[in-house]
Amino acid sequence: MPNSLPIDELCASGRVHLKAGRLDEAQAAFEEARQINDLDADVHEGLATITFLRQEYDVAVMHFERVTRLDPRRGSAWINLGAVYNRMGNHQKAAEVLRRAVQIEKKSGVAYYNLGIAYKQLKQWAMAVPAYREAIRLEPRMADAYLNLANVYTKLNNFAQSVTHYKKALELDPGLERAQRGLERAEAELDATKKKTTPFGRLVNPDGAPAAQGGTTIPSRTLSDEERQADRHTLHDVMTQVESDIDELLETLSDQLDPAVRTLNKMLTQPQSPHGASITKSEALDNFTEARAQYLPRLAQLQATLRRLRDHEVKYQ
Repeated sequence: MPNSLPIDELCASGRVHLKAGRLDEAQAAFEEARQINDLDADVHEGLATITFLRQEYDVAVMHFERVTRLDPRRGSAWINLGAVYNRMGNHQKAAEVLRRAVQIEKKSGVAYYNLGIAYKQLKQWAMAVPAYREAIRLEPRMADAYLNLANVYTKLNNFAQSVTHYKKALELDPGLERAQRGLERAEAELDATKKKTTPFGRLVNPDGAPAAQGGTTIPSRTLSDEERQADRHTLHDVMTQVESDIDELLETLSDQLDPAVRTLNKMLTQPQSPHGASITKSEALDNFTEARAQYLPRLAQLQATLRRLRDHEVKYQ
């Protein structure tokens, strides 16, 4: 029996049903369209959305991946595929897909937000920060982006930034209880941090003995076995993090910032990239700005880790 409607009308009908929440009717329309042409990207994108809403994530992945093969420049399919992988807990794959998505949809706040989720779940805090910040820049009223960025800053022990972003999340969505709880914890940590003293600089007398600080002699103390064990564990963790931070910083310099600087310099003499592809000065500047945005959080992460090392020194001095 011939189909009663052409494929474009079936897809349009499916989208109308989908928007109204009539998933059965929507799926029937897209399945009928699929019988006409199984190589239509719109058909698979519709079926992917329906199966995602039904929480049939494996099937949704299959359809979204089909869309990316049929129409590789369709940014929405890459964004949604990454979102499904996040929902499935496959954050490594989500990050891989969403890095492709933000190259296609550079102005999509949702793409960067989903990428931030992937990095956050992978505990790649220095990568999550620029992703969430870009999401906020593109969509300044996305309360969840402020909330998640505040959570990341808390992981980095940057409580001043945590407080700022929790407050912004609550300004946009006063009923966001997670932001309220996070704000209370961050403010308490910030207050505690401000009360700490960090006397790193010390003088010595001519005989080499510690000099009095503020009119008092600094007493020495013997660490307990438990404190020594905690000291060793903490130092090991911090130094491991320092090594990781330095590797990430150097990798960013080598892979992103240095090429962007070379491209920008090249544009001063001719409108070509180092690889010969046509590129405008505006695009070169955008590339440099994006590379710089990736570099700065890694530098901040290294600085935060070094601060943690100094705080540890004070605790066990």
